[in-house]
Amino acid sequence: MNYAVVLAPNFALQALRRSEAALANKPFAIVEGEGRNARVTEASEHAIGVEPGLAVTLAMSRCPGLLIRPRDPNAESEVMRVLLAAAFTLAPRVELTAEGCCTVNLQGADPIQTEKQMHACVAELARAGVGARLGAGANPLLAAYAARCAEPVLLVSNPAAFLAPLPLSFAEPSSVHADVLRGWGIKTLGQLTTLPKTEIGERLGTEGAQLWERAAGETIRVLRLIEPVRTFAADWVYEPPVESLEPLLFRMRRFAERVALELRGAGRVADNLALTLQLEDDTDHHREFRLPEPGANVDGWMRVLQAHLDTVKTEARVTGVRLVATPARPPERQDGLFDTALRDPVAFWENLARLAAIVGDDRVGTPVLLDTWQPDAVALTKPVNAVPAPEDDSIHPPRGLTFRRFRPAWPADVAIVDARPHAVEAVELHGIVRVARGPFHLSSTWWKSGAAWALEIWHVELASGATYQLSRTADGWCVEGVLD
Repeated sequence: MNYAVVLAPNFALQALRRSEAALANKPFAIVEGEGRNARVTEASEHAIGVEPGLAVTLAMSRCPGLLIRPRDPNAESEVMRVLLAAAFTLAPRVELTAEGCCTVNLQGADPIQTEKQMHACVAELARAGVGARLGAGANPLLAAYAARCAEPVLLVSNPAAFLAPLPLSFAEPSSVHADVLRGWGIKTLGQLTTLPKTEIGERLGTEGAQLWERAAGETIRVLRLIEPVRTFAADWVYEPPVESLEPLLFRMRRFAERVALELRGAGRVADNLALTLQLEDDTDHHREFRLPEPGANVDGWMRVLQAHLDTVKTEARVTGVRLVATPARPPERQDGLFDTALRDPVAFWENLARLAAIVGDDRVGTPVLLDTWQPDAVALTKPVNAVPAPEDDSIHPPRGLTFRRFRPAWPADVAIVDARPHAVEAVELHGIVRVARGPFHLSSTWWKSGAAWALEIWHVELASGATYQLSRTADGWCVEGVLD
């Protein structure tokens, strides 16, 4: 198995059905031409009695309710990108061979592992709404023949036995040669290759000898390789514009499936997603999503996107969408012997991402103290995959009183006598100050506009004997906590 071919039969039909949700399980046909010259080129399996070549009027009379559609170049281009992305998951050497067909050079790959990847590739394409066949053989021609016969994967290990019963049309003879060979009683590739190649060449010329080589699966060619994608993005336009969530999510999922396949083909995962909605009034709605766990899981992406879109109300209809995935290397880590890992990490990260889509990325995470004198100065960071083992106790244990902070702090009214707190009145606290120590002044970042802060702190002992910490800012007094 040196080569593989990924083939999407009825390519134009599949592309149209994948882009229009209304065509699912409906009889429809693709037509070309106008007026009386309009002819059916492809028909869905639900279009009973409709075959390629029929006039449109005859097709509609045979199948009442038949939907007529022209080809959609944008939908076909998108499905072709999906096929190429799937092909790159097999190997990095890929050729765009024809519409709905690409060839992969598998030389040097492990045969057993490659066969598993082929089945996984076809399954992945099916989930992305593309029915594909995959064939493999010693050369591109044999792989192409195998793909046409695959259900859905076929590996040719014995070329002669595989080729013998195939119809002569597989070798694509010219109409003249087809008539001549039919007169000789030759209907299959095996019947043609039983004749000597030199005699076929003498009677049918150079083209006849080339036909014999195609029938024997001996044609060799060099692949015209293409470069894999470097940016992982999707843009699409809605005509007419949409104003409900269902059609928006349907098309969004289709493009997300393609982007995820391209990431996997490049050996990457998504670290961030960026979504932009173009609106009918020439404005747009933009939002970025930080994925807590980098990955290429479309279901997880869609849950995050839908959780956000459920909260979005726009002033105009949506005319277009752009989805961009920021690539990153797949995360690699080795668990520690005593680490406590998540029982269901996938569900955890997905729920965290959905929560961030609702409340914002800057409001979800694990708080970490910042290296500053500002009380309660924290930053939200990405949660760890596993809880590490607890650190050893400090050699020098803490000394002095323990400060137990109230969250949130209690707003308070403080009476001042001789520039010192005299009495404190709060919702859950009131009393006369017996001892007051302070003030202790803290301030920082005065050089940054909008980020400066300043505190005046007092430790007060009330008549009840309890000791509290008070703080005063420009907004007033509060009880920050108790010392015990």
